[in-house]
Amino acid sequence: MKKFLLLVVVLGGAVGAGFLHMRGMLPGVKTERGDLLKKSGRFLECLKFKEFNEAAAFHSPQDLKENEKIPKMLENFFMVPHENLDIQDISIDFIDFDSTGKLAKVKTTTSVRLLNKNQDRSVESMLYWKKDGDRWYLDMRTTLERGVGKIPQ
Repeated sequence: MKKFLLLVVVLGGAVGAGFLHMRGMLPGVKTERGDLLKKSGRFLECLKFKEFNEAAAFHSPQDLKENEKIPKMLENFFMVPHENLDIQDISIDFIDFDSTGKLAKVKTTTSVRLLNKNQDRSVESMLYWKKDGDRWYLDMRTTLERGVGKIPQ
C-alpha cells in the first residue's frame, strides 16, 4: 500500500510539474512562454497604472526611435480617455508561437470600468511580439497602428 501511495504522489508531482512547465510557470526554469507571460502581464500592468513611458519600452529601440508618439498612442490604447478608465483585472488567455519561434501572439482579456458611464466591460486584445536576438519586443505595426484593444460598444 505504501508503494502505491508513493507512486500516486510521484505521478501527481510529475503531472503538476509538466503542467507548470507547459504554462511557463515552473520556478527556476526559464521558457519563452514564461518570458512572454511576464512581459505581457507587465505591459498591461503599466497601462493599468498609467505608466505609458515604461509601457513604451516594450517596443523595439528602432520603433521608439522612429516614433516618439508611442507613449501617447498607448494612452489611447483602449480608445477611452485614460482618466475615465479603471483597468481592474488582467488575464493572459493563451500564448501562441509561429513555426520559427521568432513571432508570438498573446491573447488577453482585461476587465475595465468606464468611470464616466458607470459601466463594466471585458476587453479582449491580442499582443503581437517579435523576437530580436534574445529579446522579445511588441510589434508596433500590429499592436498600436491597427487599434487592437478597442472597447466594444
